[in-house]
Amino acid sequence: MDQPDSIVEAAERQLRQGEPLTAYNTLQPALERWPGHLRLRQLQGLALARAGDVARANAILAALAAEGHEDGETLGLLGRTHKDLALRGNGALRDSHLGAAFTIYQRAYRAARGRGEHAAAEYTGINAAAMAALRGDLPGARALAAEVHAAGVAGAEGYWREATLAEAALILGDEPQARARYGRAVTLAGRNYGDIGTTRRQARLLEAHLPRVGEPASAALTIPPVVAFSGHMIDAPGRAQPRFAREDEARVRAAVVDRMANLAPAAAYGSAACGADLLFLEAARELGCETHVVLPFPAEAFRRTSVDHAGADWVERFERALAAADSVTVASDHAARGSTATFEYANLILTGMALLRARLLDTSIRALAVHASDGSALGGGTASILATWRQRGLEVDVIEPGAATPAAGVGATHERDAAGIRHEIRAMLFADAVGYSKFTEDQIPLYITEFLGGVAALAGRARQPFEHVETSGDGLYMVFADPLSAGEYALELSRLATSTDWAGRGLPAGFNVRVALHCGPVHCGLNPLTGSPVYTGPHTSRAARIEPITPPGQVYASSAFAAVAAASGAAFDLSYVGRMPLAKGYGSLGLYHVRRDR
Repeated sequence: MDQPDSIVEAAERQLRQGEPLTAYNTLQPALERWPGHLRLRQLQGLALARAGDVARANAILAALAAEGHEDGETLGLLGRTHKDLALRGNGALRDSHLGAAFTIYQRAYRAARGRGEHAAAEYTGINAAAMAALRGDLPGARALAAEVHAAGVAGAEGYWREATLAEAALILGDEPQARARYGRAVTLAGRNYGDIGTTRRQARLLEAHLPRVGEPASAALTIPPVVAFSGHMIDAPGRAQPRFAREDEARVRAAVVDRMANLAPAAAYGSAACGADLLFLEAARELGCETHVVLPFPAEAFRRTSVDHAGADWVERFERALAAADSVTVASDHAARGSTATFEYANLILTGMALLRARLLDTSIRALAVHASDGSALGGGTASILATWRQRGLEVDVIEPGAATPAAGVGATHERDAAGIRHEIRAMLFADAVGYSKFTEDQIPLYITEFLGGVAALAGRARQPFEHVETSGDGLYMVFADPLSAGEYALELSRLATSTDWAGRGLPAGFNVRVALHCGPVHCGLNPLTGSPVYTGPHTSRAARIEPITPPGQVYASSAFAAVAAASGAAFDLSYVGRMPLAKGYGSLGLYHVRRDR
């Protein structure tokens, strides 16, 4: 990619694919060669905005506008960043950004109308009207909405036209028309539930600031639920106490098909073992809904443990289900012999992914299970995930596979092995001091006393401090019992780094930290060499690979951390920023930007 046009094309493709960090990395070297290129700078701002670094995006786009770039794209993006900053702020800061967003959208709207750019005028005009409504200027909002509505009625039919006209009707106080148009928009959207979710969040935001009578118009923007599922495997030959016998398959399949047809879910999340899992996946695929598969370890090994015993037909069904899935997530690179932590971890990821997707779509979540009420509670099994779902308050629908024979409960196994090593789920934090390699000899003692001393003080104030910590030069490695403790500490650590006057303490003014989070099963014990605790394993390496690609001053987490945090009830603002290549060529990983819950 030697010319800016090819780089623009690549970055736009990466943004369409939902990979803003990859797009940002594509743009950076190009901007060093062509620092004044308008489209490269616009895309840089858009990539940062979608990655959650709205303040930097706002600064880049404001600089473009100050240089005289009054095109609809620049002003529309700049207005969006002010809107996002307003919705994150309070008081005077919120009012300031709302005012800026309104002014920019209105200016862009008038300019687009003057140039005869209908689509740009429709987009910026309705946003200007919405900003006026959020500011409490109802007459101004309705004047703009009336203009947009009058111009849009003659436009070509499509989802965004109907959504825009519905929003205009909502602002104008014509709730029956708003409901009708939102309903038509849903029909036109088909299975593009992301578009519906975006429109519904905007409608609900406006409804909170507009006079309203009767049923809210946003109720017409219906999105089916997300479904999480789990269930027993087909009994292995010779099983002493039958649980899901082969002869029960037809009856269970009919029950699964009936439940799934009634829900008609937007997406289904589960594993792919023979028996209940594959029945759920097949029913979801027949309905045309998304299927997302979570495996505890790679597919070949999983097939040997959880499919092969049922025979060749189930193996073929397993292969078809994975090939048809919209995503297949492998929770761990390997199985750990004698431990259920790997399975429990996969169940948490499955649950969290479903919860995050429901939150993103602004819809409900339902849980379905095929479970024999035999009293068993094997760690990582169906009873275990049912307990997690009920703890999270999910509505659970249980299908009995057959007449169950009572059996003694079997608990989760976390026994120590011969070497006293445990295999348990932990949250991990890696942090790196940016610019450490350029410190002078005289600044190193200040780094120890001022920065590491501040980190120690944070631990003293934390509700749940780390279980273990290691430092090495510019690096920190911390282990926490759960994602909530790790996430809270990470955000406090980032706040310490970004809010301290380091120059006043003798360190470089630009000193900052990168903070990365991951969660997974690790081996816990004592290091025979040092006698100190050790927490290690492949998941430790995953955590370490995220930190070098995290922007300074930000907290990024693996998609696994985000899922386990959601499944555990930890309340963070988790924004997906796409898949990023990991440091040192270790593949790629889905990442989330972590902030405090708004």
